Amino acid sequence: MTAEPPPPGPVSADGPAWAAGTDAPTPGEVLANLGDVVVVIAADLRVAAINDAAASLLGEPPGAIIGRSALDLIHPDDLDEAVALLDRYQSGVEIARPSIRLNRGGDPTLAVELIARRLERDGGTWFVFSGRVEPTLNTEDLMDGVGVGIVMWDESGTITESNRTAAALLGDEHSVMPRRVQDLAGRFCDPDDPSSARHLLLDDLGDRAHRHRLGVVDVHGDLHVVDLEIRPFRMRYSGRSTALMALRDVTSEHAARAALISRATSDDLTGLTNRGEFMSVVDAAIADGPVGVLYCDLDRFKSINERYGHVEADRLLLEFARELVDSLPAGCTIGRPGGDEFAVAFPTADFAELAELAETIRDAARRAGLQTLHLTTTVSVGTSWTSGGQEPDGNADSPNAAALVEEADEALRRAKRTGRDRAAHFDSVMRSWRTDQTAMAAAVREHLDAGRVEIAVQPVVDPRTGRVSGGEALARIRDAEGQLVPAALWIEAATRTGLIGAVDEQVVDLTASLIAELHRHHDRSGRPPVDLPVIGVNLSDSTLARPDLDDWLLEVLGSHGAPLDHLVIEIPETVFPVIRDRSAEALRRLKERGAWVAIDDFGVGYASLAEVRDLPVDTLKVDRSFVVAEPGTTHEAILRASLEMARALECRSVAEGVETDRQLDLLLGLGVDYVQGYLTGRPLAADAFVEHAAEHTGVVSGPTQAR
Repeated sequence: MTAEPPPPGPVSADGPAWAAGTDAPTPGEVLANLGDVVVVIAADLRVAAINDAAASLLGEPPGAIIGRSALDLIHPDDLDEAVALLDRYQSGVEIARPSIRLNRGGDPTLAVELIARRLERDGGTWFVFSGRVEPTLNTEDLMDGVGVGIVMWDESGTITESNRTAAALLGDEHSVMPRRVQDLAGRFCDPDDPSSARHLLLDDLGDRAHRHRLGVVDVHGDLHVVDLEIRPFRMRYSGRSTALMALRDVTSEHAARAALISRATSDDLTGLTNRGEFMSVVDAAIADGPVGVLYCDLDRFKSINERYGHVEADRLLLEFARELVDSLPAGCTIGRPGGDEFAVAFPTADFAELAELAETIRDAARRAGLQTLHLTTTVSVGTSWTSGGQEPDGNADSPNAAALVEEADEALRRAKRTGRDRAAHFDSVMRSWRTDQTAMAAAVREHLDAGRVEIAVQPVVDPRTGRVSGGEALARIRDAEGQLVPAALWIEAATRTGLIGAVDEQVVDLTASLIAELHRHHDRSGRPPVDLPVIGVNLSDSTLARPDLDDWLLEVLGSHGAPLDHLVIEIPETVFPVIRDRSAEALRRLKERGAWVAIDDFGVGYASLAEVRDLPVDTLKVDRSFVVAEPGTTHEAILRASLEMARALECRSVAEGVETDRQLDLLLGLGVDYVQGYLTGRPLAADAFVEHAAEHTGVVSGPTQAR
């Protein structure tokens, strides 16, 4: 069943205003019973007619009200709103159901919800107000109570209705809405950028709904964020087009969401973009054109952190970030991937411009150090860029942000290796080297998967007797032709790609097997176990940092039946300060179970006397760079001091890289305990070393006394 439209009104201005049968109620009866309030206001705003119910609500007889100004009926606090509404009605705009409080003298005020209709007569515009006393909650109260603003307008764009929530957001200082919806367009903006105006085409809706999240600046200048929906529809009976806009204030929700996004995309300390967001920005920029990336970190920041403490170090990082923001040009994206590392992306195809940015970064670091810690701080910078500009060596395109950052990081490491406080650019030579490293890493992974990592063992010899006291297991891999690959090439590739830990696992397993074989060989020969050589294995920092280091080594040696007291754990001095806190307890437990602990390449790193003294070290292996020393030189003095340090700590000393008789004579004169090098024995395959050790093994007097 479809609803029938209401009967039409008068067909012409001259037609009857009231049509009824003979037994129908009179117009007066209808007027008396039409709602709680019926008031007719003449063009001069005086009351021309009023029903008994309205007069009763006002507490006066009808005759005392007729002829008075209609404004006398309004509560004083609502007069401004009433005057504004009458002005709107007289200008041709009718807004249904305004809520007005009546003036009842000393009695409690009473609010009524009114509907206004205009009557155009010869003497001017008259109004008929009809309405009802408001219930506890009317429609407007319900809508305002849930924080929803409502605005309706007709097909001409004239606003026909709005509630208080909408008026508070979009109205004037009296919460009065503008006459036309087009006047609202300029009130909306981007919620994250209020200065950027966003005008909606509110008068061109078509047949579909619109949904937006926008900012609204109210009459007081406060920004609100609203979820806004505009929906067109047609009136049921008249068929006229109209539209409704609903606004829900989501300012708090939007602020909370923005805070979460900020935390997810920015660095907590500096407010710069974090690594993930920086990569996303660079990927987007690459799609638009050439991009340069600068990757940098503060030189010797670890020392600054240890000397001044975390609070002052963080203050330096924060000031450096501010200097970067202030000094780098607009268009730069600045990020902090972590620690003391910073990254900058800039849309450029000009190599010279990229180099100039690197100098700006270096200047910013100096200013930051002087302003915070009153010292000169430096920074090393690595750069990379996509092609398309004045690249001096014809670099190929980098396909994404990850590749660009990786290349810039590689250039940064070059800047560090060549002296710090400088910029290095990722060029074709570095790109070729990186390609080789990638291929080398793939080869290492292939050897690991196939279990083809092997060891060669270089003898450690007592220079006074020529007896083999031990050896060092050296990891080896071979190329497709069976030739040994230089260790410097593949070990760096394994370290860079995180494979070095897996290499250590295979080397330790092979070393444990070798120790077990040496032990069995001596058992068969009937020689005492003290004659058995000790075998050293050089462990990486990642392996030394394993939380299960001691349990793992005990398990591997135990699986081969190898005694722990014939294993030497060699720690490169360059990583010694990094791992000492994480590995000290595990090393002490291993030492108590019989293992040896040596510092390898001693003299080239950063280990202090106190650090060596506080850890379970029993062997110092002096780096080969000091063994070539000439008498009377600085290197000879370092060599002498290293050997004296070993004696003071009751450690055995081993000199590495001994290749000539002259070097051996110098070492004997300085009192070295053991030597290792081509002069006394080249690296041997594991089985060959077993036979060599059996022929040259003697009592290991130095280490035994040191233990």
